[in-house]
Amino acid sequence: MQKDKIKALINRTYFIGGSPCSGKSTVSELLSQEYLLHYYKVDDHDSEHLKRIIPEKHPLLCKWQNPNWNELWMRPVEIQVGEEFQIYRERFEMIMDDLLSLPEDHGIIVEGAALIPDLMQEYKVPTDRLIYMIPTKDFQVKKYSEREFIKYILAECNEPDTAFKNWMERDHQFGQIVTAQAKVYGYKILSIDGSTSIENTISSIKRHFFL
Repeated sequence: MQKDKIKALINRTYFIGGSPCSGKSTVSELLSQEYLLHYYKVDDHDSEHLKRIIPEKHPLLCKWQNPNWNELWMRPVEIQVGEEFQIYRERFEMIMDDLLSLPEDHGIIVEGAALIPDLMQEYKVPTDRLIYMIPTKDFQVKKYSEREFIKYILAECNEPDTAFKNWMERDHQFGQIVTAQAKVYGYKILSIDGSTSIENTISSIKRHFFL
């Protein structure tokens, strides 16, 4: 029965994954408004998910639920990347439970970096229900630098410049791995470098989703 519910859920859901600062939220919000879709932004549920942690089941979520930003960003980048993928694996069941609880009166659009290709393939998400937006490194750094909250996080770090460099490299490597996984499964990838307008990006995604 649960498998049937998940299949029905996937058949009425559009998924937008990828790296941070690629425009996922903007695109998803606009599409949700135009097509009257329930909009589920994974990042908006961070605090709620932390309340549902079971230490034995979610060891990394438990470890980083109250992050020390200096400790977090000064670790080797390869460790940061590996743990990011593991954290998304730990959270994914919570995400699916949330989606299953949404009303069935409309379709759904879901966006977030947590939608990694390996997991989506495990849930047999069709290629026409999923797309990845991956920013180039230069575009990613530019957009991150414009976000106000960044300076407050870096202010807690002993070496802000190194912390920011590590952070950007982590997200860049994350995007490269997501891209490689997506190619294996035939999932569509949009490279975001700022040269294409948001309107044209949305048009490409609409075509992919047959909207």
